[in-house]
Amino acid sequence: MKCLKVPKKEGEEVRNKLLEEDLLYKKGKISSSDDDQGLFLPLKDIGEKELEKFKEMGYEVVEKEVEERERIERNYEDLVDIPEELKTYLPSSYDIVGDIALIKLPEELGSYKGNIGEAILETHKNLETVLEDRGVHGKFRIREVRHIAGKEKTVTVYREHGAEFEIDVSEVYFSPRLATERWRVVKKVKEDETVFDMFAGAGPYTVLIGREVDVDHIYSVDLNPKAVKFLMKNVERNDLGTKVTTYEGDARKIAERLKVDRIIMNLPHSSEEFIRPALKALDDKGMIHYYEIGEESEKEERLQKLLSEIREENLEVDVKEEREVRTYSATQVQMAYDLYLEKT
Repeated sequence: MKCLKVPKKEGEEVRNKLLEEDLLYKKGKISSSDDDQGLFLPLKDIGEKELEKFKEMGYEVVEKEVEERERIERNYEDLVDIPEELKTYLPSSYDIVGDIALIKLPEELGSYKGNIGEAILETHKNLETVLEDRGVHGKFRIREVRHIAGKEKTVTVYREHGAEFEIDVSEVYFSPRLATERWRVVKKVKEDETVFDMFAGAGPYTVLIGREVDVDHIYSVDLNPKAVKFLMKNVERNDLGTKVTTYEGDARKIAERLKVDRIIMNLPHSSEEFIRPALKALDDKGMIHYYEIGEESEKEERLQKLLSEIREENLEVDVKEEREVRTYSATQVQMAYDLYLEKT
């Protein structure tokens, strides 16, 4: 059976992610490596696309004999106390940020939110709180959340690839589902580069890059003052010292002061509004990691428009990688483009 080999210290984090995405083979026992430093997490019979995702994260997928569990772990759907005819409305997945679960619920389940929250807490013993995710709103793209079970709190500590992030899910936008994409970018950053994280939030890209790569410097910006507060906390929490400079404000204005080698533009609903200022911040040559959300049927047209706009600034551009990060809605996808640019 295929198993994902992960460091033991990351075992619980990765296991929870596999559970969320319904990729863990729950009948199989988790075993330790011979040196007791790693864990083997049994996987369902999944496709090459999912396997490639794990490899991009730096994990090894191995073939291994797996012992069957005597007792199968149950999903929250098995535990929740609601009328049988309503179970079809139960979401198949939800986000876990630290010890907080965030779940989107349809109106049909309005009277049973507490029951659903308690079932999730019963399923994940490491969770303390369940919040209803009522969508992302406003210029800061913040989730509206409501408490439905467990402790009444919105601040938690989230761990990803050995880094720790203090996050208030009601004040700062954060998605654990982008962990694979963040790690993909981290692995592309080179020593001695200067990096511009234009929409840093609580600092996931900034902190992971700062921890993993001996870069020259990272400039991290966010318009949301509360996000910058947590960004600064997380820079300090992960001992990045003077490697990072943080700014509160409009990234377009900060861009005017900088010359950098690599730019991360993770504001997928409106990155196009910031592309020209980003180009001015780039040195004679460098890389931009550009994200956008749009209609899947229009993605090639949108890409060509972006490339045309870049070339108007007397820059050569080469699309080094084009990647669908995730499905955003029935017709929309989030795309990632790694763009190498050089002045002509």
